Amino acid sequence: DCKGVKMRPTLAVLLLSVQPVLADPRLAGEFQGTIWSGVDAPGTTVLTVEPDGRIHGDYRYNDGAGEAGGRLTDCSYAILMLRCRWHDAFGSGPLVLRFAPDFQSFRGSWYDISLPEPHDRPEGGYLWTGSRPSG
Repeated sequence: DCKGVKMRPTLAVLLLSVQPVLADPRLAGEFQGTIWSGVDAPGTTVLTVEPDGRIHGDYRYNDGAGEAGGRLTDCSYAILMLRCRWHDAFGSGPLVLRFAPDFQSFRGSWYDISLPEPHDRPEGGYLWTGSRPSG
């Protein structure tokens, strides 16, 4: 019987005890795939996970008119979803990638001002894919 027992708020204690979640080191590496740039262009994405858990990266692609590329910043990771901001000579915007459970590939989308919200889903934007090179 719980009559007369008062529940005390424990949210503050729980919030104070939560530790920051570090990025999964299996995100790091080189991925070959497609980055849409007016056409489905062959692209390479390289992700780095720092010892402190920060994630950043670089990418390059060739759309037939030549090679271009940029960097990925402000990345955050949770439950197979990586969210970053892409930056290159053409602008910047959100990137959302969903990784396979084995971290061997991802599929997602990049967004710019021409696309409707939400910018937090891996589909609905411009295609961005990658798989680890075999061998």
